[in-house]
Amino acid sequence: MKAFHAILTAILVLFFAIMVIFRLVDGSFESAGARMDRMMGAAATEASAAAGEVAKATDSAVQDIAEDIADRRDDEN
Repeated sequence: MKAFHAILTAILVLFFAIMVIFRLVDGSFESAGARMDRMMGAAATEASAAAGEVAKATDSAVQDIAEDIADRRDDEN
């Protein structure tokens, strides 16, 4: 449970540190929040694209394995 609290605390501290940096650069928390939203949206889009590529590669690998198994069964009969 201590590890969970440590991870959660680290995430929150990092979030607030980034917000303060953005606040200093942009001049207000409103623009800092908007900038953070844009960054999080871009990260979500990239993660979604990567997950789609992994799913396609996994599907292809599963199909190849299934075809190999089917071919071996045909060869045995």
